[in-house]
Parts: sequence; C-alpha cells; structure tokens
Amino acid sequence: MNNSVRTFAVAAGVALALGTLSACSPSPSPTPTSNKSSTSEAKTTGSASLPEVPTGKGIITAAKMTSCDTTGAEVTAKGTLTMPEGESGDAVISVSWVDRKTSTVYTRGVTTLKSPAPGTAVDWQTSATLPAGAESVSCVLGAVVPK
Repeated sequence: MNNSVRTFAVAAGVALALGTLSACSPSPSPTPTSNKSSTSEAKTTGSASLPEVPTGKGIITAAKMTSCDTTGAEVTAKGTLTMPEGESGDAVISVSWVDRKTSTVYTRGVTTLKSPAPGTAVDWQTSATLPAGAESVSCVLGAVVPK
C-alpha cells in the first residue's frame, strides 16, 4: 500500500473516531479566522491544550483538504469548503495532526469561515506547531456547522 493510500486510510479511520471529519476543495472565499495551537510533547491523554471544535452538524462531504504539511515545526493545511445547500451560519474547519501509529493528536488548527454562501467554494487555511520529535504524522480534517 503506498503512503498516500495508507495516509488516507489512517486519516479516515481517525476522523470517524473523532466524529467531525470533513474534506475540502479550493476556490475563492472570505478571509477565515484562525486559532493556532501547539503542544510541547505528544500526549496520550486528553491533557494537551488543543483548540476546541464546537459541536454541530458535520459537513465532511462539503470540505476538501488540498495540502497538509506533515514535517517541520510550523505546519499548514489548506483546502476549500462548499457550504451545502440549505445550510447557513459559520463553518468551522479543523485539522488535527496525528500520529498515524497511535492516533495521538499532536496538535490542531481551527479556522472559522464566516457565513459562507451555499454552493460557492471558499478557500480555507489553518496552521499549528508540531512538537519536536513528532513521527508518523497524518492530517485529519473536520468540518462542522456549530449549533
């Protein structure tokens, strides 16, 4: 199994476990806001300080991730979101950088798109800082319309 397929399979499994998966596709959009987060070391418990992802309606099929760095200290993910017809309000995009061997979340970036128009693709970007020594890094995408 090649690395792309393996990374996708692991990311999909972690995303299902997290319950807030989403994929994104590129296109022009309003400027998103971004919350940057980092941890000082890999955690296996919930003690890491990660930005919160609000609860709401998952819109994973409306999101696409077009790129995601998995090496270096500063990592960035980019993509697009096309708000589904019939949905309104803000859309929250989250990317978790995880250890694909253990599903440990190293860090997370969260970006809010303010009231994207349904049916129009909007670009998003989020960044975070990986801890030193992070290994086997995969990106897991989430997208939700908060309640």
